[in-house]
Amino acid sequence: MHSALRRSLLAAAIFCSWAPMAQADNYPSKPITLVVTQGTGSGSDVMARLLAGYLGPQLGQTVVVENRAGASGILGHQSVARAPADGYTLLFTSTAGLFVVPVMNPNARYSLADYIPVAPVMRAPFAVLVANTPTAPKTLAELVAQVRAKPQSYASAGVGTMTHLGSELVLRKAGIQATHVPYKGSGAALTDLMGGQVLFATDSLTAAMPHIKSGRLRALATTDTAREGSLPDVPTLAEAGAPGIQIAVIGGLFAPKGTPKEVADRIGAAMTKVLTNPEVVQRFAAIETDPLKVSLPAFNELLGKEAAVWSPLVRQLGLKDE
Repeated sequence: MHSALRRSLLAAAIFCSWAPMAQADNYPSKPITLVVTQGTGSGSDVMARLLAGYLGPQLGQTVVVENRAGASGILGHQSVARAPADGYTLLFTSTAGLFVVPVMNPNARYSLADYIPVAPVMRAPFAVLVANTPTAPKTLAELVAQVRAKPQSYASAGVGTMTHLGSELVLRKAGIQATHVPYKGSGAALTDLMGGQVLFATDSLTAAMPHIKSGRLRALATTDTAREGSLPDVPTLAEAGAPGIQIAVIGGLFAPKGTPKEVADRIGAAMTKVLTNPEVVQRFAAIETDPLKVSLPAFNELLGKEAAVWSPLVRQLGLKDE
């Protein structure tokens, strides 16, 4: 009797140790859900659907985009954190969702530790912007001087957005202060910037480039480590006198913590191929976004650096999602 029990327990142990390996070998054997925490038609949704269309053929299964919007993205993030760790539920998210919302909102019951990074995807750089008028600053140094000389204001797409935090980072680096004027989205913020209601803004090139090309906005500096190919004459923040600051939206694919490494590696390898597809590269370039072509260890390191910048800044500013 005892011998039979031992054999049963041994068989169960062998099966349990073998099952995850078999699952990884067979992955994927059914459609994959890619969760987006914003609504249909949003920038994240459009990009996710582009990626899903190319990722599916690479994996040999359909990748279905599912919009789980609401509560500043909290619902979508939490749903993936609680999903089975089998590689069939993935999350497409970025800087604010990972490092800003969980600090601002006490109802956010998730953190980066609830996921494993699976694939780096994109990096969307920003620019420090002013209206393209004769009286507006021509350089970042002139902008700093104007703000230091008398009270000034800056526009953002809303409290706690990367456009808000990006400007605060620039102001803190320069040792100056300005009044924050939040809007409901970049469109309204940049409209008032062009109209002279505020002095400056820090916003994505995705939102700003049409206005830069039309001549209504002037970029004083871009916010990545190297000059942007679409704005070769615009200096970086470091070149303009503000070294040590990088402002960009970093995005990638994440899976629930505990997802088998073999499964994560398979997804990551497939996404690497997607990001080299000429049509994907072209679509990224059209919205001033760069494919994030770094190794997974480098992506993990980058996420750590981002967390060390944005989460403490939110706490220092005392921002709360009301």
